[in-house]
Amino acid sequence: MIAAASKLILILITAILWVASMPPFDMGECAYILFVPLLIWLKMKPTYRAVIWVGLGSSFLSWISILVFLRHVTYIGTFLLAFFLSLYFIIWLCYTRWLLPKISQKHFVFRFLGFTAIAGLWVILEWLRSFLLYGMPMGPLALSQWQRPVLLQIGAWTGAYGISFFLIFFNCCLAQTLYRLVAYRREKVTHRWFSPDFYMGIFSLMALPMIYFQSLPGSFEKEETIFNFALVQPNVEPLIEWNAVDIAERFAVLEAQVERIALMDFDLLLLPEGVTPNAILGDYTTLQATEAMVNRTGRPFLMGSQASDAYAGYLHNGVFLVEPELGLNPNYYAKQKLVPFGEFVPYPFHGLVERFAAIQGAFSPGSTPSLFNIKLNNKPIKLGALICYEDCFPQLARKSVSAGADILFVATNDAWYGEEGAAYYHAAHSVLRAVENRRPVIRSGNAGWSGWIDPYGKIRDLLVNDANSIYFRGGGVMELKSYPEFKAKMSFYTKHGDWFVFLSGVWVTLGFGAHWLSKTELSKTEESIC
Repeated sequence: MIAAASKLILILITAILWVASMPPFDMGECAYILFVPLLIWLKMKPTYRAVIWVGLGSSFLSWISILVFLRHVTYIGTFLLAFFLSLYFIIWLCYTRWLLPKISQKHFVFRFLGFTAIAGLWVILEWLRSFLLYGMPMGPLALSQWQRPVLLQIGAWTGAYGISFFLIFFNCCLAQTLYRLVAYRREKVTHRWFSPDFYMGIFSLMALPMIYFQSLPGSFEKEETIFNFALVQPNVEPLIEWNAVDIAERFAVLEAQVERIALMDFDLLLLPEGVTPNAILGDYTTLQATEAMVNRTGRPFLMGSQASDAYAGYLHNGVFLVEPELGLNPNYYAKQKLVPFGEFVPYPFHGLVERFAAIQGAFSPGSTPSLFNIKLNNKPIKLGALICYEDCFPQLARKSVSAGADILFVATNDAWYGEEGAAYYHAAHSVLRAVENRRPVIRSGNAGWSGWIDPYGKIRDLLVNDANSIYFRGGGVMELKSYPEFKAKMSFYTKHGDWFVFLSGVWVTLGFGAHWLSKTELSKTEESIC
């Protein structure tokens, strides 16, 4: 009974820390101690059966709480997603259970290799989440630091994976330190208070601010205005099916908001995902009405809509450029990562689709970044687009910047998930993409989050109403700024991609080697010193 109660407490502590560290709660400091209780418990060599149950309980409870907003679309899908994400955690916990007790009492060198192996496996599993089970990289551990730019800058070299690696490594160092203090509490030994693991963890923590200061521009005064842009949140109810009356009402809401914002001074209007009820490319009435609205405004629109061709057999969720007099640009961006059970039915669930989610349509995926070349404020600009949860995929943003994008634009519609924490949770991923690629990211949401993030991951402007809420109908104008040194210059991560994942694989392999080498007895002198 006591053992069961202790496991339950362990599950609850882990889940509380995990959820608290993530947006919208934003208690990022919890991530530094998130797995310390679990790691100390693993040093006591619990059975693998107990490890699996504790891992499943803590991770499932955490993911259900973090992704609770998905219930507005599908209850069963939310539970299934939380379960599948928990499997990755169980794999990591079982590997840690195997390695950690074997290196805890060994020389610091072996512990260091073991800690890097444990952190490295976490990185590999986060990376695999981008591809396996239809791809769901949402919610990496690095997300807990999204409002702490000082700690994010390593992402420009390693991607967000490096931030997750650091957090796991720091947890290992802290857990080892606390374990030693408890293990030697009855012994009068001086080395109990000397822990190289603790100093290694503190050194790694201090290195992150050093990277931040090294990354800062030579002069903040060199920041220049790129252009002014307007954002409009129609805040219309997301519907799966609607009639002619609903379509007319939705478009009327959009026109009214655009007419208000047109009275202000800006160079480009950015509109959210699927802002027109019907396809702008494929429905002539929608195209004609949109082009007329653009001509009245006298400024180009970059907007989310659809491209439909019944004869060719495709339907794209896309971003489109519409310019005054020129009309709709034939080149558009088609969403590459479709939402499973939302925008397409993956194999082999075709017969069970209604039980998983409400399908919006049988969309076809795009395959290229498809940049938009626009002249704004007398400057040629290349914008790369991402739609919906595509900003959760680091590979997509990197591909767009590698193709030449100066700015990333995310068109989304989080109104599906109510006015809880979904919009903040989603927007946090854009912060990671901004730092990784050293590019500003502009986001336009149907009901929020709308604003922009600078290349250092700092939120520079956010669309809110008088009540300081992001959830409202309206718009605003913002000034996009950047530093000349980032123009046409790619970050190390953009150039070299997921090299840190490969390095993590090397560390995991060295973890097996550390276990084998640690079998060799070291001298008592070395043991007492370390």
